[in-house]
Amino acid sequence: MKRKVGLRRRWMVNNLIYIALIIVVCVVVFSVFTMNYYYMNLQTTLTNGAKMSAEHFSGELTSDIDSFYTNAKRQLAGENHLYNVERQILLSNGKVVMSSSGLPAGGTPGTPDVSKAVEANDTKVYMGEDSLTGERVISVSSPLVSGDGQVIGLVRYVTSLREVDRRIIFQTILVSVIGFAMFFIVFISNKIFIRSIVSPLREVTDISKKIAEGNYGATIEKKYNDEIGELVDSINEMSAEIAKSDKIKNEFISSVSHELRTPLTAIIGWGETITAVGFENKEEAQRGMEIILKETRRLSKMVEELLDFARMESGRFTLYVDTMNLKAEFEETLFMYADIFKKANVETVYRQDDDDEIFINGDRERLKQVFFNMLDNAVKHGGDGGRIEITVKRDGKLAKISIRDFGQGISEEELPYVKLKFYKGKSKAQGNGIGLAVSDEIVNLHGGSLDISSKVGEGTEITISLPVKEMEV
Repeated sequence: MKRKVGLRRRWMVNNLIYIALIIVVCVVVFSVFTMNYYYMNLQTTLTNGAKMSAEHFSGELTSDIDSFYTNAKRQLAGENHLYNVERQILLSNGKVVMSSSGLPAGGTPGTPDVSKAVEANDTKVYMGEDSLTGERVISVSSPLVSGDGQVIGLVRYVTSLREVDRRIIFQTILVSVIGFAMFFIVFISNKIFIRSIVSPLREVTDISKKIAEGNYGATIEKKYNDEIGELVDSINEMSAEIAKSDKIKNEFISSVSHELRTPLTAIIGWGETITAVGFENKEEAQRGMEIILKETRRLSKMVEELLDFARMESGRFTLYVDTMNLKAEFEETLFMYADIFKKANVETVYRQDDDDEIFINGDRERLKQVFFNMLDNAVKHGGDGGRIEITVKRDGKLAKISIRDFGQGISEEELPYVKLKFYKGKSKAQGNGIGLAVSDEIVNLHGGSLDISSKVGEGTEITISLPVKEMEV
């Protein structure tokens, strides 16, 4: 099993590696720069001093050896402006004649700059370990040239690198400490920052797991007004919607169970009654058969709606479209529904415009299903108003069918949800809560719209709008 790497660890490792590398590079670059700065400055200072001293000395040279020693003493007796630098006068064979530090004459320096300066007749620099003392030094040897161009001696400046190296090391350590402090600050700030991300994400994960386990409606406390806050809002909204959908689903299951049980009970009851008593009482048997047929049709309608809903959910809901006269098809449906209006004691007022024909491209059977559902809803939910107004007209490029009842109406809180699947609201009327959702889907597939407006106590109006097909003359 692959080990899970947390966001905190991944962030800290990936981010801090780059920060550490940058700090290390900065420290190394600073150290190299500091080293070069000190060494080059010191080398330049010693070189300039040795050259100036050699030029001055060479100008006073004579063939007299006593004059050479006299000038050497005078040269070294002058004021030394270079702190902690030893000045030496050497013969061309590398032997020390005199030294500003009072070292005895006759010795040979342990650095190669002396022999190289004699060989090249030029100033040479050496930086490294003195073979005689084992100490790190920098030494500069500049030749003393006679009038005939012969190197007869050397001026040598030498100093220990101990103090310079100590400064370089100190400054490198100081920069390293500053770099470490910066790394520590970045580490702490990153830890605080990632905690501000990981903690809310962990809470989101926990709540998501609870929602996945069925604890619908669980919410997260919003603590940040940023992308995390937006994620929390989305999770809370999702949780609320899932809770609402779950509630509607449970209500739907309960409603469907009740709706199925009622006609089944009537069918079973009358079936048993007729089986027991036979057809001796023809009037009662006839009544029982009518009830069985009525409830069977009701069950059939419910099953059809459920099948249509299943087709909608699976994407297999199809239409068989043909040119049809919308007004004629609706009036046929209205005629078929007349007996139901009469039994419900509902007065219908039908209005139409002057056009006898309004043609559309549509599925006759599916649109009749929509008409039946809308008329049925008007009777069930608005029948207590005693009147239903129906209007069919053409409005520009749209054909509109309006069905207006004068019942109790729908509250503003419920109105946005009435077309959702499973939704029944507070209505006590029979139904499974998917007829309106199926009707809305059918109308949408025809390129139209199903709009509902309602006010409590004033009734409800449903308007079906479908695109008109222009017929060629």
